[in-house]
Amino acid sequence: MKVVWSANAELTFDAIVNYIEAKFGVIAAKKFFGKVDAVIFSISKQPNIYKSSSFNKKVRKATINKQCSLFYEINNQTILLAYFWNNKQEPLYI
Repeated sequence: MKVVWSANAELTFDAIVNYIEAKFGVIAAKKFFGKVDAVIFSISKQPNIYKSSSFNKKVRKATINKQCSLFYEINNQTILLAYFWNNKQEPLYI
């Protein structure tokens, strides 16, 4: 399936990459980018690979690493990447 990035996904991804780069360096940011790429590839091939989130059954949560998750939604022809989440943040209740 085709993967579409929402504006919010782009913003939150950039913020996390910038944080990793500033705190841990370019190599760590590249490793994170590689993990994200692998997860998105998996989602594109098997959209239901990750379980539904606890706050909205239409939204699925993919764990990138222990610090970051990706939330996405499966639509008719596309997969919408909603946003990236720093797992150390306060829980999000929508």
